[in-house]
Formats: sequence, C-alpha cells, structure tokens
Amino acid sequence: MTFLKKIFFATFATLAAISFLAPGAFAADEENPFNGGYIGGAITLDKLGSGATVSPDATTTLDGGKKVAGGLYGGFGATFNHLFYVGLEGGFYLNRKPMANLDFDGLNTGLKSRNTFDLAGRAGFVAGRSLIYGLAGYTSSKFKTFGLASDMGKRLDGLRYGGGVEFAVTPALSLRAEYSRANYKKWAVASGASTTTFNPRENRFLLGATLRF
Repeated sequence: MTFLKKIFFATFATLAAISFLAPGAFAADEENPFNGGYIGGAITLDKLGSGATVSPDATTTLDGGKKVAGGLYGGFGATFNHLFYVGLEGGFYLNRKPMANLDFDGLNTGLKSRNTFDLAGRAGFVAGRSLIYGLAGYTSSKFKTFGLASDMGKRLDGLRYGGGVEFAVTPALSLRAEYSRANYKKWAVASGASTTTFNPRENRFLLGATLRF
C-alpha cells in the first residue's frame, strides 16, 4: 500500500469515527447547511501537461492540452460550533481525452487522460451560507500515449490538492467553484531506440451543484 493510500484510509477511518460519535450532525438543516451526506455533478476545465523528457537526449517541444469535461462526486461532512467544517469526498470524472503534445525528432506524440478517480479530505470554515475550504487527497487517472512506435495505457496514482468556495442556495442545494492541481507518478515508456519519461501534471477548475440529504 502506498504512503498516499495509507494517509487517506486513515482519513476515512477518522471521519467515520466522527460520524459515529456525532450522528445528529449529519443532516442538512437551516443552521448547518453543509452537514450530512451529499451527491453532486460538475463541469470541469482540465489542463494536462506531460512533463515529458526523452532519452537519449532530443530536442523537445511541450504543449499542454485543455478540455471541458465533467463528472460526479459524493461524500459527507459535518460542521462544528457553526464554524469549522470537515468532510470526505470521492469523485469520478471523464476527461474527454485532454492531450499534452510532445514534439521530438520530428515525431508528434504525447499523452491522453481518459478518466479520474478522486478521494479527498476537505476542511474549512463556514461563514453564513458560504463554505471556504481546502482539499487534499488521492487521485488516480487512466493515461494513454499516442504517436509512439508502440502506444500503451496505464493508470497512475497521484496527489490532488487545492481549494474552493461553496454557497448554500437552500439547506439542500449548494453551488461550488473549485481549483485543484494533481501531480502524478512518473511513467517511462520505451519507443524504438528512445525512452520517453512522462511526469504528468493536471490543473482543474470545477463548477458543481450539490444536493444534500
């Protein structure tokens, strides 16, 4: 089990314990609109960078790709003293293949991102009907190369971190704007006499609508 996975299994266990010790906290209400379980849908703008290097050395040109996509998320959270918020959230996102292009030795190649799973802890402060939060968690994306002599696909683990603002329209409905960055593990791919090492980085801006229950 990787270090990141250990951290977030520990986070899940901690939050589960909180929910057991404070069962009355997990229900959306007028005074605590961010309490309880929830599901939501999102539109995302993703920018992917391959961070690629080529060995033996070659002249490279890197170009990040942007795509509008979307996904679903869900989780639970609790507010303490009408001020402090803590929660756990999971999500699944279809990336519509944002591409990071790489041009070396006359070859046009790069990396595609297919889909992403996230598991993140959220913590922040409640001010009236607004929640200001930070997030950090585990992310896993399916990547596929293109333009190499032998294209390959692989799921890479990484760390996602960022923050956002959520506004409660009603006790059961809120809207959010969020920015996060993901750093993934390196991936070395052999292609002919060359080896391309990808070091993917993703920036994601998200607009979401959340229903609490």
